[in-house]
Amino acid sequence: MSVVLVILSGYILGSLPFSFWLGKLKGVDLQKVGSGNVGATNLARALGTSWGISAFILDMGKGFIAVLVAGYIAGRGGGSIISPSLLKILGGVSSIIGHNWTFLLSFKGGKGVATSTGVFLGLAPLSLLLAAGVWLIVLLFSQYISLASIIASISLPLWMWSRVVEKVDLSILIFAVITSILIIYRHRSNIKRLIRGEENRWGKRIKK
Repeated sequence: MSVVLVILSGYILGSLPFSFWLGKLKGVDLQKVGSGNVGATNLARALGTSWGISAFILDMGKGFIAVLVAGYIAGRGGGSIISPSLLKILGGVSSIIGHNWTFLLSFKGGKGVATSTGVFLGLAPLSLLLAAGVWLIVLLFSQYISLASIIASISLPLWMWSRVVEKVDLSILIFAVITSILIIYRHRSNIKRLIRGEENRWGKRIKK
């Protein structure tokens, strides 16, 4: 029963399309502007950096809360047949799936970077901090959010594997590798634009 609760709560939390809703508040349909993606980056390009940061924080919160809820359910027992660590991962997976394929937008969604950030904030905060540093450095030098997100996602399991700042369960490391692959896959159109030199740099506004 606890497994079902974790999956449902994680997916419902992840499915809340904050970027899309924030855009609607300003009369902007993110599905019809820019890349058409309903994530924080497209919102930032449509409405400005402050709006994008707000959406990122909200989306990150979805993943973090999903892990907290899973941990709470694990702590209460509930007859789960899997370990607390795996239950937290399951909550995180469900929230990322909900964000990427929300039932509220015909199973379309964002690319999962912000929600994944929240998930690993709950699972491996110190490794996440190092990956965030990588993201910032790449962004400052390249001005490409997509490139920064891809490289940071690759660095996350490497930081975990190196055990520089913390030791994590093997299951969390494997989950980080899978999440990195998913983020790269979700950015495949960005990768093509980067190769062609057509990717928008950070701060460039789009026409609504």
